[in-house]
Amino acid sequence: MNLATMFTLSRVVIAPIFAYVFISGYKSGSISWIWAAVALASLIEISDLFDGRIARARKEVTDFGKVFDPVADSVSRQTVFISFMVSGIIPLWMYLIFFYRDAFMQLLRIICASNGIVLAARKSGKTKAVLQGIGAFGVLGVVLLQLYNVAWMPDEIAGYDPGFWVLLLPAIFTLLSVIDYVIPNRAIIKKMLKP
Repeated sequence: MNLATMFTLSRVVIAPIFAYVFISGYKSGSISWIWAAVALASLIEISDLFDGRIARARKEVTDFGKVFDPVADSVSRQTVFISFMVSGIIPLWMYLIFFYRDAFMQLLRIICASNGIVLAARKSGKTKAVLQGIGAFGVLGVVLLQLYNVAWMPDEIAGYDPGFWVLLLPAIFTLLSVIDYVIPNRAIIKKMLKP
């Protein structure tokens, strides 16, 4: 296993640890546990930032790495979002937007690969990833502000946790990014749906 793959694998390993630490910290109201969750989320993002760069710099780009990287991204990000849902910060429908988008993209990649087509990364996909990352850290920030009893941070806004509002824009953009992938690949999707 090369160094880049180890970085990628670390996201999959850290993700369930994040889930346990965050959910436990949120339920118990432990500031130190939430800070630990912030540290783990930071490690996930650092791994995502550097694995590709390491692979290219060390000339260790592999077919396995190309497939495993987006899977590790999806597993780690979905674990973070499901932790927020289990904690009651975001509703089920919002989590499902994140989940089904990733599931659809994995399916589309497999279909394209089986037809000898490389599914090119689009700007909307990268923007989506950035917004989701910012949103996840935004939620962690909201939780910390609530635990520190900051006066201007309410427990809810219009019936929803403030974390919901932090992730609303990323959720909307996640939905729009699906459309951005579907339109240029509609011929492949039509072919897939044919009996």
